[in-house]
Amino acid sequence: MRALVTDIERGATFDGPGIRTVVYFKGCPLRCLWCSNPETQKLENEFWDYEGSLYKGNRTSCSDCIATSTLKQVAKDMTLEEVFTIVMKDENFYRNSGGGVTLSGGEVLVNSAFAIKLFEKLKEEYVNTAIETTGYGSYRELEKLAKLTDTILFDIKHMDSGKHKKYTAVSNEIILENLTKLSKWHKKIIMRFPFIKGINDDEKNIHETAKFLKKLNLLEINILPYHTMGLEKYRKLRMPYPMKTLEKHTQEELDNALQIMKSYGLKAKLNG
Repeated sequence: MRALVTDIERGATFDGPGIRTVVYFKGCPLRCLWCSNPETQKLENEFWDYEGSLYKGNRTSCSDCIATSTLKQVAKDMTLEEVFTIVMKDENFYRNSGGGVTLSGGEVLVNSAFAIKLFEKLKEEYVNTAIETTGYGSYRELEKLAKLTDTILFDIKHMDSGKHKKYTAVSNEIILENLTKLSKWHKKIIMRFPFIKGINDDEKNIHETAKFLKKLNLLEINILPYHTMGLEKYRKLRMPYPMKTLEKHTQEELDNALQIMKSYGLKAKLNG
């Protein structure tokens, strides 16, 4: 069993409890305009262009270019055993910190079969597990994976289905349905709300989001302020960055969103 992996980040402290190793899979059905990991979107491998050396026509998927240019493959085609061996290198850190392994992307459900097998092996070693997911995919696969997952980091982008599709390329019905089903039995779901100026930061959407989340069994809600840390990746992929004129929120605006969430009795905090 194999999967395209764009990165394996060791020593992470943001994507679940304790010290963690995060595996980033390639492939995502969403196209969020603010995406900070554009290299994880396409299912097929691509190439980083470090010095503007791509051939005319932007043939970023042609391995023949490598020999004559400064290109590097975005992802590595890895076996289950290869990934397992790497993530187990920090087993002692997991034990001492309450950490473990987080699977991210892209969208982890695109590689659900690989993820399930990996988590089965990790559970045999009593390693804490977490996933980051958009929730867009088969509930059957999500449920199978969730049963092996200690903590689920679940994104919620917009409550209006039309606007959700406008800004992410998919509607939100499947996502909200999957989240509702999942919250009925899974005890450790952390919601992540990427907070994007002019897209989902109006008070109507914040209130609608809070009303929906209040009905669910959730651990907490994290409001994630917009950032531009992925900007350089777009340049190296020769991709236009659709949000280059977007402004960041003021602290007052972030605090207001936080207070609205808390007014519904939700355990919310600012992350990022």
